[in-house]
Amino acid sequence: MKKRLLYLPLLLCLLFFTACGQAGNENIPAIETFPLTPSREGTETVTALIEKLPAGYEEDTCFNVTPESISEKYGFTIYKYDSSCASFLMYEEAVYPLGEWFGGYGATSFAVADMNGDGEKEVYFTFSWGSGIHRSQIGYFDTADKTVTVFDYSDYTGDMVLKTDGKSSLYACHAVCDASSFVDIQLTGETKAASIVCESGLISLVPEEASSSTEG
Repeated sequence: MKKRLLYLPLLLCLLFFTACGQAGNENIPAIETFPLTPSREGTETVTALIEKLPAGYEEDTCFNVTPESISEKYGFTIYKYDSSCASFLMYEEAVYPLGEWFGGYGATSFAVADMNGDGEKEVYFTFSWGSGIHRSQIGYFDTADKTVTVFDYSDYTGDMVLKTDGKSSLYACHAVCDASSFVDIQLTGETKAASIVCESGLISLVPEEASSSTEG
């Protein structure tokens, strides 16, 4: 009987810490990824807001490439032109360019997360560009201060796609690209290229290999 009583406090402690660990995991904001999903919904509105349209393209049609469920849930919409590959995000009646596009595919994959835990979402995106030297990069739009940040890291081997474990891990993989058009691109992830992390409130990109190509 005494032995059973001695084990009781230990059992209670184990149950307490297990419950705390589960609660902590539940409080981690989920990360949601999504691909290009083209439609013509809302394109007239955004073209009127874009201050500088892509030049030099006679036929350059704007497409809404955001799943309707994503726009309804998070309040932003991403648009992309099918010839120039120019890509824009519209949030609270303002439009923001998403990286470079000339010579590449423009924006190719996306993720929504709150990596810095400030209660406001960031919209992460991969994009490719480069006349003569193709490169793929990663950036994000912060809904808190409405700014676009592009990480220095560049992948010169091809394109990348954003992936997640559905919880707290967000990363980019080298990808095989299957493009029906510039607004309808299927990316199949292969080996991991880099991870997006946050330390002390600072969001950064950590390449998988120290020898990976960088700029800046």
